Amino acid sequence: MQNVTTIAVIGASEERNFPILKELSERYHLLLFDKNEKALLDIHERLVAQNRHGYIEKMNCAVNASWEADIIILSGIYVNDQDAIEKIKEVATAKIIIIMENEDDFTKSISRQLSFDLIFPHSKIVEIINVSTDKMAEKEFLLEGHDSKALDTVSGIFDRCGFTTFVSQLN
Repeated sequence: MQNVTTIAVIGASEERNFPILKELSERYHLLLFDKNEKALLDIHERLVAQNRHGYIEKMNCAVNASWEADIIILSGIYVNDQDAIEKIKEVATAKIIIIMENEDDFTKSISRQLSFDLIFPHSKIVEIINVSTDKMAEKEFLLEGHDSKALDTVSGIFDRCGFTTFVSQLN
């Protein structure tokens, strides 16, 4: 029997990520965290309603969610939240950390790739940028990172969920 990968989503109430979370919840265990408890409850209820047999858990602590997970997704305001990043840094060692970008975040964090690598020196950073031109069908993503194995892992996860990925390995 194969172990199911557990993914912590820090910034789970980011509405634009709902289609991604819905697809992930059908194949992986999800640990959802967000400081906005009302929005987190709403996202959790919607995911459970669409996937009654999925393992989808609300977490009240980003550190606990990150510690229990195999892969960590930082999304929304948490991409630039120094306090949250510092808190999960200790439990993120040797894990893949996915930085979920949208167009607004991309310009802010394009210069941060190096800083994420410095903050998480023993983790594998993969940035995901939504490159879909159709906002109603956001299914195309650019993956950037330094570690080829991490890029392959994340690309495989997104490909199995029905998304199209374009991989760019940075030197």
